[in-house]
Amino acid sequence: MYIPDGILKRKLANVCFLWGRGKTTIANILRERYGAAVYSTDDARDRLYDIADPSEQPYLCRDYNEEYGVRSFWELPAEVIADREQHVLRELTPFVMAELLPLAERNALVICEGDLDYEAAAQVATCAVWLRNLGTKFDWFDRPDHGGLEGIRARTDLTPEEIEAIVANAYRAVSGAEQILPEWTARLGVPHIDWDDEVTPEQTARETAALFGLG
Repeated sequence: MYIPDGILKRKLANVCFLWGRGKTTIANILRERYGAAVYSTDDARDRLYDIADPSEQPYLCRDYNEEYGVRSFWELPAEVIADREQHVLRELTPFVMAELLPLAERNALVICEGDLDYEAAAQVATCAVWLRNLGTKFDWFDRPDHGGLEGIRARTDLTPEEIEAIVANAYRAVSGAEQILPEWTARLGVPHIDWDDEVTPEQTARETAALFGLG
């Protein structure tokens, strides 16, 4: 069954999408300030992993570690990690939209924060913003749910040089994206907010709320 973008956009008119870096922090502030329901696409990804069907979500079902003969995700080549993420997001996005529909009916305001197939989601988003981090203190692996390096550093089957090579590969796979402003934001009319080490989360939340038209 195909649902036209126009119908989805009307049904999701009260859903505001937060993309980029710092989205979870800003979403939590908006929840406290405006009583918004917050939907995390990271949590949705975990749910979909449990029920993924190889015929519909082949990339979510692939065992990359076995396929490439590695013990941990971050040992995969950085380009494989990036390619996998792109395909996984394409498989995740329809699942997210299906879950957002009833949530939007039950709540006056919904904040959807997290990674998606952005270009597809932008077609049905009434309000969305890209948060671009221009600071120097951001570390993707500081978040508790972005772990994995501690286990690698504790491995005894690797030399110190091998461990550092895997850690460097992991940072190579995730670094730099926070400072990029995707070309599609201008093409699809998605505004962006820049923040850095001197800008507080509260300041960014106020600017985000203004873009979303929240009083």
